[in-house]
Amino acid sequence: MKLNKEWHQAHRMPVNATLDQRVAWHLEHARHCACREMPEKIKAEIRKRKLKV
Repeated sequence: MKLNKEWHQAHRMPVNATLDQRVAWHLEHARHCACREMPEKIKAEIRKRKLKV
């Protein structure tokens, strides 16, 4: 998997991020970087909210 270093440096996960912030961050991360899989808890929340990855 390829790390997009520039994206990661510019888009840090907020400290003590809320679930909404985590979902938003992981959706953007999936669009810009392929360094790792999304956590199962976030995937489940995205499905629950019927969002597109």
